[in-house]
Amino acid sequence: MARILIVEDDSLLIKMYQTKFAAEGFEILTAEDGEAGWQVIKTQKPDFVIMDVMMPKYSGLQVLEAIRKDSELKNTPVLMLSNLSAPDKMEKAKALGVKEFLIKANYTPSQIVEKVKLYLK
Repeated sequence: MARILIVEDDSLLIKMYQTKFAAEGFEILTAEDGEAGWQVIKTQKPDFVIMDVMMPKYSGLQVLEAIRKDSELKNTPVLMLSNLSAPDKMEKAKALGVKEFLIKANYTPSQIVEKVKLYLK
């Protein structure tokens, strides 16, 4: 099954996503800030990345920019999550080829799993 990286600074959300994705048979990698997430992306090359926008060290958008600039990683699908509706960040993420930019409060972890499954078909 596909390897999913969850980059999120809220440890409770990480645990909820881990539980839901593991129940569907996905291999889960996690990182709690953008810098750690970038290191995991470079070394583990996940099949899909779910990433918070606002994080310590590197923001989700900074990591997304780094992914798109890397010739080996540039086609990695990314789903961005945010607590806030931020049109400027949403537009930048879309310009960088993010699959979706979702507001966390509007989606359950199970709904996020279903979205990822659709993209990995």
